Amino acid sequence: METVEQRHGRETAEIRRRHQRETKEISERHRRETQEVQQRHKREQGEQGAGKRRRVATPAAENLRNPCLYVMGGKNGSVTFSTVERFNPRSEDWADAESMLAKRGKCAAAVLGNRLYVLGGYDFRSSPTTAVERFDTQSNDWNKMAAMGIERAEFGAAAAGALIYAVGGVDADGTELNTVERYDPSSGTWSEIASMGTARCAHCVMALGAEFIFALGGYDGSNALATVECFDIGSGRWTEVAPMTTERKDFAAAVLDGDIYAIGGYDDEGTPLSSVERYDQRSNSWEPAPSMSIARANFAASVVNGELYAMGGLDAMYDKLSSVERFVPRAGAWVPAPALETAKSDHVAAVLGDFV
Repeated sequence: METVEQRHGRETAEIRRRHQRETKEISERHRRETQEVQQRHKREQGEQGAGKRRRVATPAAENLRNPCLYVMGGKNGSVTFSTVERFNPRSEDWADAESMLAKRGKCAAAVLGNRLYVLGGYDFRSSPTTAVERFDTQSNDWNKMAAMGIERAEFGAAAAGALIYAVGGVDADGTELNTVERYDPSSGTWSEIASMGTARCAHCVMALGAEFIFALGGYDGSNALATVECFDIGSGRWTEVAPMTTERKDFAAAVLDGDIYAIGGYDDEGTPLSSVERYDQRSNSWEPAPSMSIARANFAASVVNGELYAMGGLDAMYDKLSSVERFVPRAGAWVPAPALETAKSDHVAAVLGDFV
């Protein structure tokens, strides 16, 4: 007679086999659709002339020469990483870069003056930290910087103008935060500024130009959020703008061609998402964008050379991913990209290059 443990093992194996079949079917369909889109794009180029199509420069990389993607920290199982991987889009390969000084997961990152800042997160003891470190491509090393005012993990950060903003998260007591602090590298100090209207963690923070900081979605301690708040740096006030069409937490976001893309994550039911939506600040509205090939959560996203990369994370079975895919705007599709060297979740990403 089959025991409870044996039945559980059999059912688990069946679920995994079904998931593998479904994943294979989805990947094959995605490959076919991508191939069809690329072929259609080639035909359109031939009809209209390739010179009529122009890729808009990515704001994050428009002043960089030889931009590369950096992926920092994260976790695999109980192991927290200090390691850094660097992707060269010209050679299409990943390589190890100089490791951070500390192990970090669910931290935040921002680039200012072509120097990469990694802030807070959970340390190797799974405790939120105030620690900040900075990577300089010229010296190729990491250095400790002034610590934040309070411990933060599962938060977001963005650089706007000559300052860095650390927004929300959870503190050392596990309390969701609405507080915001700002770092001035000229004085090496942090100062508290106006708080958000909503406490949130597991959210995303994006800057549009030097005037606006957006806090998207996340978790308020009870529910996943679709709400979005915008900080007007000039007035020093937070206001609500159009909410996303889907509640999202543990997702990723990036700015591409002046629009904010919200990608994947979990919805309010804890269902992993492959869906993507795009925010246009001019019309204050969200609209659907092409979905990724698979659902991802707790992953990282960034834009380099006008293409949006989604890297690693957790899949629908909560397995760690090393896979990478990228959204090509001119083709209107996600296509496979070279995989990370290490499967991971809870990591962050940023773009650095030779500053011109």
